[in-house]
Amino acid sequence: MNKPVGGQQAHTMSTDTVLLNDRTQISELLSRYCGAIDDKCISITLVAATFLPDGSYVAPNGVAIVGLEAIATRLTTSFSRFRATHHVTSDHIIDFDGNTARLRANMTAMHLWSEEESDSRSLQTHFVAGGVFEAVAVRATDGWRFSQLAARITWRTGAGLPMLARMGSSSD
Repeated sequence: MNKPVGGQQAHTMSTDTVLLNDRTQISELLSRYCGAIDDKCISITLVAATFLPDGSYVAPNGVAIVGLEAIATRLTTSFSRFRATHHVTSDHIIDFDGNTARLRANMTAMHLWSEEESDSRSLQTHFVAGGVFEAVAVRATDGWRFSQLAARITWRTGAGLPMLARMGSSSD
């Protein structure tokens, strides 16, 4: 026979439900961001739904891009070099401190060079990178948003690595 839930137990379940909902929203924020990149749907609307107005994106080369317009422009320019991309994230670790959360997620991403960017002498037309997304999310009036999202690459393999080295500050 089930007993009614009351007192501290009901409060704990309610708190746990809110925490689970917050974790889901933050994890989904990163998934929607990656999905928009892979679907080539980068827009100011997407960036505003992902970042705070003064939010920053830290590219794999360590360069920080601040503000919604700058982030949208940088991502559009950077990812236009690719015919297709495919980002996979896993092992989302989210730690809360009030209305702020820190996210760490593993990432593997495949990048298929556009024809213009491909080396016609190479049999490979893609590279794969692995690393970590690190983010700080803040609870805004209309949901969670990143105040910072950083992509830290730990390994790369495939075609175009010399081109990435030459491009320097535009590497994503």
